[in-house]
Amino acid sequence: MRIVLAIAAVAVGGPAAATPDVSRLVLQPAQVAKGYVMLAQKGGKLVKGQVTLNLCGTGYTSERFRTTRLQVNYANRAAPVAISNEVVTYRTDGAAQAMREVTRRVATCPHKPIDSGAVGAPKLTFKLTRISDPRLLKGYVAVRVVVTGIFQGKPVTQTTYAVYQQRGSVLSGIYSFGGSSAAQRKLILHAAEASAQNLRRGGSGALSAPTA
Repeated sequence: MRIVLAIAAVAVGGPAAATPDVSRLVLQPAQVAKGYVMLAQKGGKLVKGQVTLNLCGTGYTSERFRTTRLQVNYANRAAPVAISNEVVTYRTDGAAQAMREVTRRVATCPHKPIDSGAVGAPKLTFKLTRISDPRLLKGYVAVRVVVTGIFQGKPVTQTTYAVYQQRGSVLSGIYSFGGSSAAQRKLILHAAEASAQNLRRGGSGALSAPTA
């Protein structure tokens, strides 16, 4: 799983709207929580060959409309929960389409094992549960994801959270990992509220250098 404000020129023959700068829209470490640092993610700037939407499997047609993306991670040595923020720009109405696809996927994700048929491929069951936060942008999608099944021959159970928000041509996805379900939910919603503020402002702040 991998969301600034674009003000388009409306006059005929006017200049095309500039692509929003994703580096000004990702969360700053202090927006996540005290003690968190930003960590670069391998391939975090790539579009080709990197998937943004894979909630409950792939097949999101909006992926082909992506133009730029940046994904970075946030961790705290004293806390078990990690956060990742992915900000993606789209051409045409790709960001809105992406949100429609995520919404539909949450509603239709099968509560049965997803099996690619390949030898040794994981057989996983996804259970998606919507969660709410009135401070997020209108139309947001926030879910708890419980994955169970067989991976590399061993039984697995994992709980994560994902929050998607869109404004204009930009989609922001925030994902959580590690720690208890309650701790993940608290941190990801706090981070998502900060991401909503970034999208509303259109990215006026500068990006801190990620720690390698």
